[in-house]
Amino acid sequence: MEAVSPNTFEEWQHHPVTKRLMKMLSNDRETMKEGIVNNAFDDEQEVKGRCRAIAVIIGIEYEDLFSSN
Repeated sequence: MEAVSPNTFEEWQHHPVTKRLMKMLSNDRETMKEGIVNNAFDDEQEVKGRCRAIAVIIGIEYEDLFSSN
């Protein structure tokens, strides 16, 4: 696998495609959260899991992907 520097990761974070993807994920997460509040889902636990997964993706940092552990 190709090595990724912190600088390259930061460039990726600020790339227009990445920004658009993160915005879409954020909007989807907010829609799901509203649906949970309004009891719009049959399987609330699945939706909560999706929301948590999106939160992890949105908050990803270089160290999360490339730590030496």
